[in-house]
Amino acid sequence: MNVKRRIRNVLMRGKRWLIDETRPPKIPEVPFDNNYEWLSASAQKLWYDASCPRRPHYIWGVLQGAALGRVLGADRISVIEFGVAGGAGLLALEEIADRCEKLADIRIDVYGFDSGRGLPKPHDYRDLPNLFAEGQFALDWEPLKRRLRRAQLHLGLVKDTLPDFIRSSPAPVAFAAFDLDLYTSTIDAFSVLDADNRVLLPRVASYFDDILGYTYCEYNGERLAIAEFNNRHAMKKICPMYGLKYFLPPEFRDWYSFECMYWIHLFDHPSYNAPDVLRMPQTLDIEGCER
Repeated sequence: MNVKRRIRNVLMRGKRWLIDETRPPKIPEVPFDNNYEWLSASAQKLWYDASCPRRPHYIWGVLQGAALGRVLGADRISVIEFGVAGGAGLLALEEIADRCEKLADIRIDVYGFDSGRGLPKPHDYRDLPNLFAEGQFALDWEPLKRRLRRAQLHLGLVKDTLPDFIRSSPAPVAFAAFDLDLYTSTIDAFSVLDADNRVLLPRVASYFDDILGYTYCEYNGERLAIAEFNNRHAMKKICPMYGLKYFLPPEFRDWYSFECMYWIHLFDHPSYNAPDVLRMPQTLDIEGCER
């Protein structure tokens, strides 16, 4: 019975996959705004775009950052991948940025940060040496640089390369993916959040790759880095996008990566309290959803 059940489940998943690929749903045309209706419709368009990489957390993060940037009056934003490894994620980020630029009508600069030599040596238990070792995920960066079209790749330890990036006055960071694996490297990457407010949007969409499963907990890795950042900052906090799966299009709801999506809140940013939608809802029901 177990074998039959497994075969049946595989066939059902295959049927759903074929339907998704060959018969995409009719996607509504939603006027631009930084709201879930536009975000969901735009995410679906990219999902069914055969030439767009299927990294739903990158699609959503870039769309959300781009929409917020445009509503707040920015003409350009930055998106970052911390931890490039083989380069597939950065190449996907380039392609996704291309399409989000057109959908949100805003320019997007793409950056990648990597040591270029694999992981640094773990310091202690906080860096999860049971999972990670020095030299893991080394980047063969010469072939990658030839494939990159627009992303700017910063090679070296992030604690050494981030200061120059910040001093270059980039467009405000709107989305950041943290995939540095180690607690210490993640703490170093958080220094970008202490930059001048001009380098950041008031809310930065973010993704943390190493917080689910394995031996991750509040006392090691990225979760510990987040907790310590929050403890040290009264007016800056990193918080989950609570209940995000309930607002996603159906194609995205089964992806575990959305449990790894966070907002970085900069409460003392001069634009934090500015309305972040173009059309404020006239009435809200008791659950906070527009009528």
